[in-house]
Order: sequence, then structure tokens, then C-alpha cells
Amino acid sequence: MRVSYYVVYDPSHQLGEQVLRIYELRGRHYVETGTWLEDVGLGLTLWQGEFEGRQDTWLRWCDRDGNLLLTGDELAEQERLAKEQAEQRAEQSEQRAEQSEQRAEQAEQRAEQLAERLRAMGIDPDSLS
Repeated sequence: MRVSYYVVYDPSHQLGEQVLRIYELRGRHYVETGTWLEDVGLGLTLWQGEFEGRQDTWLRWCDRDGNLLLTGDELAEQERLAKEQAEQRAEQSEQRAEQSEQRAEQAEQRAEQLAERLRAMGIDPDSLS
């Protein structure tokens, strides 16, 4: 069929010690490469973790540095968490603004109380500077 790449995933070691082998078509022959598919710009790696409710070793796409590419579910979860964090930051900012407003109101009330005391003592607070 002359496909550009083919991957052999052999977790039970039926074909040898290597669990993962990638072959690339070069000319008329297949040559074993590392885990990077140059023409595609992707790599494959083994990953231990849970996927669709099952804990196992999985093949995962990765970038050139070996960083996993997120699955759709992982990406959605990451976006959900980012949205949740943004909402929390907005809520905290709103709370800080409310607290600042309350402190300003309290300061204004104290200033008015002091002004009233000064007036009761016969002192015009507006004439003080």
C-alpha cells in the first residue's frame, strides 16, 4: 500500500522487546525511525493513565519535545477549569471592590461624625484646613 508511516504497538512483546516501533517509507523501503513522524509533525509516545474510565498504557500523540497533545475531553476540562478560575478571580475582584466601597462609606461616616462633634463644640469643620 506504500503508506508513509506504519506503527507497531506490541504491549505483550510478541515481536520483541520494543513496545512501540515506527517505520517510515524512504524510497522503496521502510526504515525504523524514533517516535517522531517528520512529515506529519507529530510524535507518538506511551502514556500511563486513565482514558475512558480505564487505567492502562496508551499510545498518545505528542509534540517534538514529548509533551502530550490533549484529548478532546482533556482540552474541554482545561477550558472548564480556566473559565472557573476566571470566574473566581472576577468574583474576588468584585468582593474587593465592595469591601473598598464599604471602607470608603465607613470613613465618610466617621468623618461626618467627627464634623458633627466639632460643630457641637462650636467649631466649623469647613474652616479647618
